[in-house]
Amino acid sequence: MRRRAGVLRLLWCRMDNVEAKLAHRIGTAVRACRTKLGWSQAVLAERLDSSVEYVSLMERGQRLPSVGMLVRLAQILGVSAGSLLGEEKAVPDQLRVLVDAIPEAARPAVLGMLQGVVQAYRRKRR
Repeated sequence: MRRRAGVLRLLWCRMDNVEAKLAHRIGTAVRACRTKLGWSQAVLAERLDSSVEYVSLMERGQRLPSVGMLVRLAQILGVSAGSLLGEEKAVPDQLRVLVDAIPEAARPAVLGMLQGVVQAYRRKRR
């Protein structure tokens, strides 16, 4: 019983400042992605096989998801885990679908062509 009480104490300890900021950042990103998809918290909870209460606490920054949960969230929401962490901007779903449709071997050539188009567009705008 003593070991179990220690585990429970670890689960309910307060987050430090860095963890609290990270939880808030993740929660804000999750809420933005969820609402963009037009989903309720209940829909996201069902897809995560979790509770609505957990989704609500996470979106408010009161729960920091585990690494496994973060990866599942990213997959379900159609974004990268890095975008949920705030390390990169989320790629729009349409662009992700298009890039995923390009065969792996052809991606460097296609991305090179796309970079050329962007550069030409920028020169034209000047």
